[in-house]
Amino acid sequence: MTGEELAAQVKNGEVFYQEDFSDMDCRGADLSGGIFSEVCFDNCDFTQAGLKEATFAKCSMQNAVFARADIRQINFAQCGMDQARFCQITADSAKFVESSMKGADFSNSRLETCFFTHTDLEAAVLCGLELTTTAFSGCRLVGADFSGARVERSFFHDCGFKDNNLSGITLYLSLFHGADFDGTDFSGLDLTQCQFHESSLNNCNFARTRLDKSGFMWGALTGSLFDGASLEYANFYEAALSGASFREANLTRAGLQYTQISGSDFSNAKMIQAQMEGACAEQSSFAGADLTYADFSHAKLRASDFSRAALYLTNFHAADDEKTKWSGSTRALSWGTNQSRLKAEKWEKK
Repeated sequence: MTGEELAAQVKNGEVFYQEDFSDMDCRGADLSGGIFSEVCFDNCDFTQAGLKEATFAKCSMQNAVFARADIRQINFAQCGMDQARFCQITADSAKFVESSMKGADFSNSRLETCFFTHTDLEAAVLCGLELTTTAFSGCRLVGADFSGARVERSFFHDCGFKDNNLSGITLYLSLFHGADFDGTDFSGLDLTQCQFHESSLNNCNFARTRLDKSGFMWGALTGSLFDGASLEYANFYEAALSGASFREANLTRAGLQYTQISGSDFSNAKMIQAQMEGACAEQSSFAGADLTYADFSHAKLRASDFSRAALYLTNFHAADDEKTKWSGSTRALSWGTNQSRLKAEKWEKK
């Protein structure tokens, strides 16, 4: 059967089940609305084919070519599409469900409002890909190449990332929930307003990264590097940051309430109006940091170093600062424990 003959049968409303169409030339064929179940399309060429609203269920499409094809509103369910090529496509509302797409190539394509659910995209090529309002849930993206990609207003839920190439990527207003990014290099990237909720980001490199208004709530960031990063209004609420480094970072108005940051380094950081209430920052260094108007209420600061720190109206209400170093700092200009407030707090606990 040829691609033209297949298109004619699709137009007549035929449904295809357990057929073998491997190596078929479907270039330019109109298969829109076609329904295929357990069909083999290995090595088929769908270049510039019309596949709008087509459904492929449990189909094998290894090494298939979809370059410049119309895959709007297409449905792939439990398909094998390893090494498939989706280069230079523009699609919206396409769905990829429980499929294997190892090494799939989406380079220089544009996907809008698409959905990837429990799909394996290991070593996928996403270079220059534009993702807008697209959702990934339970997907495996280990080794995927995102170089030069633009990801905007997209959502990643419980996805696994490792050994990814992120050079030149732009991430804007995107949310990663429950993601695993351990050991990833984000250095020098623009991640403005990105959210990493309950995600694992241990030993990551965020040096010189733009993270203004970003969120790391309840995240695991032990040993991560933020040296020279821009983190204005960033939110680290209840994050685990022990052993992290924020040397010379800009944390103006950042929220670090109830974080675990023992053994961390904030030397020479700009932390004006930073919120550190309830943080555990024992044996940490704030040497030379600008902590003007910062709030350390109820923070644990034992054996930490505030040498040469700017502490104008910094709030240390009920902070545990035993064995803390203050040499060369403006400690005298800061606020200590407010007895009236402390009394009220104790009364509330009764």
